[in-house]
Amino acid sequence: MSLGEKLKQARLTKNFSQEYMAEVLQISQKTYSNFENNKTKPDFSQIEEISKILETSILEFLTDNSFQFNTHNNEGGNNGFVINNVSEKLIEQYELRIKKLEEENKYLKSLLDKFVK
Repeated sequence: MSLGEKLKQARLTKNFSQEYMAEVLQISQKTYSNFENNKTKPDFSQIEEISKILETSILEFLTDNSFQFNTHNNEGGNNGFVINNVSEKLIEQYELRIKKLEEENKYLKSLLDKFVK
């Protein structure tokens, strides 16, 4: 299932209109429609926001539906699941976002320490 199909399916499950999604995301309805029709792709931060709005795991959008059972691994690790086809670009964006959030968290903690003392 394509990203656009997943977006549409998740949106319809919540009974949200494209207009509503576009308004919340602060984009045009046409832009959101293009996401669902696979004409354009949302950037990582938009996917992150969409997953929050639709109360869906971001992994639902970032992975394809091909889960493979790894019956040869009985030692835990990935619990027998292998998730395929996560774009390297999306992984890089996700890691960059985590790094920025960690830096922001560190900065906010330093501000808090100044006020607590």
